[in-house]
Amino acid sequence: TLVLNNKFRQKLKTIVNAVKSRRQLDELAATSTRNYDNLPQVSAIFIHPIKSLRAVSLSETKFDEHGLKADRRLMIVRPIPRSASSYFVGKNKATHRFFTQRQSPSLATIEASEPVEITASGGDGEKKLIIKLSSSLLPQDEHVMINVHPEFTRQLPIRYQAGLWSDTVEVADLGDEVAEFVAKVTSRDDESYKDVRVVVILKSTVREVNERYCPDAARVGMLANLPQGGLTDGFPILVAAQASLDELNKRLKEKGRDELPMSRFRPNIVISNTSKPFDEDNWKAIQIGTGPNATILHITKGCPRCKQSCTDQLTGERGEEPLETLSDFRALGTSEEDVYFGQNAVINGYWWANDLNERVVSVGDPVFILTRGRPTWDSEEVQAE
Repeated sequence: TLVLNNKFRQKLKTIVNAVKSRRQLDELAATSTRNYDNLPQVSAIFIHPIKSLRAVSLSETKFDEHGLKADRRLMIVRPIPRSASSYFVGKNKATHRFFTQRQSPSLATIEASEPVEITASGGDGEKKLIIKLSSSLLPQDEHVMINVHPEFTRQLPIRYQAGLWSDTVEVADLGDEVAEFVAKVTSRDDESYKDVRVVVILKSTVREVNERYCPDAARVGMLANLPQGGLTDGFPILVAAQASLDELNKRLKEKGRDELPMSRFRPNIVISNTSKPFDEDNWKAIQIGTGPNATILHITKGCPRCKQSCTDQLTGERGEEPLETLSDFRALGTSEEDVYFGQNAVINGYWWANDLNERVVSVGDPVFILTRGRPTWDSEEVQAE
């Protein structure tokens, strides 16, 4: 009884803090968004329909409970050998493990289109949500279409428990055709990669962000639950600043090396016209846009970079940059190998999931820096895989 009472009091305290923090932030936004002089603005928006495949550039998009709509709801996995599966344990024992450009850089050559809704011909009028996959490594006329409509995917019979970093999530297998298409690409890196499968997260699957880095105002619903992370590495949204890339490219040029595009860092939202390079390190809450469609984001912590950032996002070729140069001035974590570029973010808390339907981000939107604070980096050594 004592334990239950303590849990109830702690939950009640969390709810009160969430409501209070949201109200304070709303009041701050009302007064901080009146000055439009020389503001930062959104210069690019990207989604990644399938984790670790090419990005899709958008001019405008909306949010849902997992982040930007259609961003990383699918991923590629490989089965875990029986002898090793006991190592990756989350809420349930994992049967498969997530698989990315870290292992197979050729995945960068696969383009997954933005999902398009169509209505099937015939009497039933079934709605489908179609993603088209193609690869520059395969013949131009070779592609595959997959249906990812929630009404379809929830009926898929084959389910896995997929390990994703320290979490385990339930996913559904999207079938042999798409798996075989992806395997034609991944097997060029290693013959053993022919066993890849393409999976989709289920609408009923819950994967919360790390509580350690989540501010009270970002908690959602009447019970102030943690926000969802989808199939991202840890947080639903990644924000990057153009000035920071410009600074990196300036240092690369000084070394006689080629400049790099923003695609190396796979952000969701790129912001230009910031006051200085890496000013985003100190942001805590920002508002994108104005009026009823405006969206407040909480900056949670810096994003550590891995060898995937050294992979050309068109060809799949891998080099030493930008990690080598970033290590000169962005080794900010607990280990000298932990270098940072970009900031993870979560959307401001909301009462109901439907509240997100009105929140829109568009290229050209002004960005208001509502609160600032000390930068946050990983409190433990970053995992590499």
